[in-house]
Amino acid sequence: MGFKELQEKVLEWADSHDLLHEENADKQFMKFIEEVFEFKTEFDYLERIGQDPSECYSDYEQIETQENMQLEMGDVFVTLIILCKQLGIEPQRCLELAYEKIKDRQGKTIDGTFVKEEDL
Repeated sequence: MGFKELQEKVLEWADSHDLLHEENADKQFMKFIEEVFEFKTEFDYLERIGQDPSECYSDYEQIETQENMQLEMGDVFVTLIILCKQLGIEPQRCLELAYEKIKDRQGKTIDGTFVKEEDL
């Protein structure tokens, strides 16, 4: 399935569960934050088992953690799609605007974080 089709299915699900009300956007935002932290928990766990060679974990545990991370990132997308609908914002337009903002940006990556040229 393509992203647009999945987006529509998420919105159909959200509508069938009475979630698409603008007045609920603050609650949806908090749900988004909750999902981000759930993703971070899986991300931290994967990092932990991947960086500690003294502990022996099965490949299955690492694969399961990666799958959990993908699921949690999917939940992040779901909450954002619903929040965008509640606020009358088109997610693809948001991405286009963000890309236009960064596409010509110059700078340097320092310790894994991109720093804009004017902030160096």
